[in-house]
Amino acid sequence: MARPVRGIHDKKITPLSGTSNGARGTFGSADLSTSAPSRVGKFIIFEGGEGSGKTTIVERMKKEFPDFVYTQDPGGTKLGHEIRNLLMSDKTKDIDPRTELLLFLASRAQMITEIIRPALDSGKTVISNRFALSSIAYQIYGRERAELMPLYRAVGDILHEGFTPDATILLDVTPEIGIQRVHSRQEEPTRFDNEALDFHARVREGYKKHLAEFGTPILIDADKPLEEVWTEVKNAVQSVVK
Repeated sequence: MARPVRGIHDKKITPLSGTSNGARGTFGSADLSTSAPSRVGKFIIFEGGEGSGKTTIVERMKKEFPDFVYTQDPGGTKLGHEIRNLLMSDKTKDIDPRTELLLFLASRAQMITEIIRPALDSGKTVISNRFALSSIAYQIYGRERAELMPLYRAVGDILHEGFTPDATILLDVTPEIGIQRVHSRQEEPTRFDNEALDFHARVREGYKKHLAEFGTPILIDADKPLEEVWTEVKNAVQSVVK
């Protein structure tokens, strides 16, 4: 289990007022109950720390549920992929945390416009590999920048356009196991993979504290073998879309 980490506890972070009622409710600081867009399709997010198996699970989802629309955050669009490549590279290792947060938000805004909103409006189910909760977990908790929460709220309320997920599935992995998995891969680790263990512990803390604010919260123990995790994920997704 992740140990309490000093730093983030010394700064006051007001939790977002959440809802598990799809697109209606509060998402950030503004009340979106009257302005949230109506939609037909379901919006499901996969979240998790490094080495949680999130990307592997989403790839299996594509085979099991081929009619769903899949995207990733950051990424999903031409602009989003450019931002993703920039954010994941060592070129941005000294980036200001405010700039990092705003780049993630910019990619997300473009993804909502190009992919998420049109798909949901047409009745399709959308699966996103990460979404808004990642910004809280990584840029605010991981970076120990509680003072960025007002910036996240102010900009996020506008950019997210009320697109609160119907459900967020958190693949919860202990940092020690997650990082061990990351460094056993063949591909080159990203700058986020290479962060200190305490960073990943804070990310996990942020995820678990704010999970319930982003649609129906579904917590899955990702320390378990992949097949067990996959079975739980598949059952959870089917319960949301039925």
